[in-house]
Amino acid sequence: MSMFNDHYTIEICAPSYESAIAAQRGGAARIELCSELDAGGVTPSYGLIQGVRAALTIAVNVLVRPRSGDFLYSSYEVETVTRDIALCAQAGVQGVVVGALTADAKVDRTAAAEWLKEARRHGLSTTFHRAIDCADGIYDALEDIASLGYDRVLTSGGCPTAWEGRETIARMQAMVANHTGSSRKPLIIMPGSGINPTNIRDLALQTGVSELHLSATKRHKSGMRVLSGIAQEETVVHSDEETVRRAVAALC
Repeated sequence: MSMFNDHYTIEICAPSYESAIAAQRGGAARIELCSELDAGGVTPSYGLIQGVRAALTIAVNVLVRPRSGDFLYSSYEVETVTRDIALCAQAGVQGVVVGALTADAKVDRTAAAEWLKEARRHGLSTTFHRAIDCADGIYDALEDIASLGYDRVLTSGGCPTAWEGRETIARMQAMVANHTGSSRKPLIIMPGSGINPTNIRDLALQTGVSELHLSATKRHKSGMRVLSGIAQEETVVHSDEETVRRAVAALC
C-alpha cells in the first residue's frame, strides 16, 4: 500500500450487516453503522450493533439519531440518545455519531455537551454529523463543535454534495488546525455525501482532509419471488464491496 493511501482513512456508511461486511472486505478502515439510509439514517437496532461488532475487525462507529426529519429534539429524544450511547458502549463499538440544532438552527450546545460527556465516560470517539449542514452559519457551528471538544465533524460543506461544498470544506479544514478534541488531536473534518471512486482523490487533494465518508451503495432487487397485495418491485440497499475497493484504490 502506498504512503498516499496510508495518509487517508475511508469510512463507509453501512446501512446493514451485509454492508458492514462489504466495507471490511473492500478495505475500509471504519464504518458508520446506521439503519434507514434512504431517510438520512437513524439509530440501528442493538441486535444489529452487536452482530456487526462481533463480525468486524475494523472500527465501528454508530449513528445515534432517534428519528428522521429535522435535528430539533425534545428533552425525551435527547435522553434517548444518551441512553443509546451507553448501549453502544456496551456493544464494544469505537465511537458514536450525533448532532442536534436549536429552533434557530444553531448547534444545540446543551444536547451536544450531554452526549459528549456520556461518550467520554465510556471512552468513545465523537463525530458531529451533517446536522451542521443545516445550521445557520456553518463556520459558527464549526466553532461551537470545536469548542465543545468533539473529535470529528461529518459535513458536505452545507451543499447537497461534498464536491459542491469542497471550497467550504477546505476553509473548515484550515479553521480547525488549532482546535483539539477529546483525543487531544486536531478536530477532524470528514467530507461526506456524493463521494465515489471517481471524485474521492480530487476531493481529498482539494480540501486537504485525511478522512472521507461514503456509502458505496448499490440498490439490489429483492429476492422475493412473489409480490402480492400492495407490494410493487421491492429493492434493498447495501454497500458494495467492489465500489469500496475502487474508492480505496483511488487514493493509492
